[in-house]
Amino acid sequence: MLHLHTDSVLEVTIHSAHDLKDVEHLGKNDPYARISLEVDNSKFYDKFKTNVINNSGNDASWEETFELREVKDDHNTLYVEILDSEKGADAPIAFTAIPLNQVKESHNQSLSARYDLYNGHGLPQGEVSLTIRIVNPGQESSGRITYDGSFKKANSVVDEEQKKRFKKLILKEKAADVGGAAALGGFAALGAGLLANHLKKSEEAKKRDEALAEDQ
Repeated sequence: MLHLHTDSVLEVTIHSAHDLKDVEHLGKNDPYARISLEVDNSKFYDKFKTNVINNSGNDASWEETFELREVKDDHNTLYVEILDSEKGADAPIAFTAIPLNQVKESHNQSLSARYDLYNGHGLPQGEVSLTIRIVNPGQESSGRITYDGSFKKANSVVDEEQKKRFKKLILKEKAADVGGAAALGGFAALGAGLLANHLKKSEEAKKRDEALAEDQ
């Protein structure tokens, strides 16, 4: 158990991510990161997420800090997701679960480190750099800490529940892609049908005009 003080704050700075999988069909990834203390709590993920870095590709730098005040004794893991911003459903890139005991046990209860990210198969796919700090009552924020390329590697794991969630996100994004393609195909078919109907009516009108001209 993490056993934080009731008024403690978990301060998380999302520095950057590297060697991300390219999930864009055209162009480069537009990645953003989001975090949660509960594996499938959409409110957490929606509240604690970075800005989108357009055309960032396989690497991204955010340098954004979040203060998680809804910390409970059973919150022992920080869940991280990296996604590619899309017009439809966002495309999942990678995920990871970070045990928070290592933060509790670190010097000054602050840990700046690199963590393995994982793909939908649970295999390593890139890294994310974070600073995680426990701010107890009376302590001040750590201020701005930036990633200088020298962070050491810390422990992250594949959480099976998060892996299931991640696969659902992948299926959702694929379904949105199929739906969008079907809609485009439908519009194309509709357009072709309207054009054919218009040409048919134009031909019929031409024949009527020719018939009237002959009668006169």
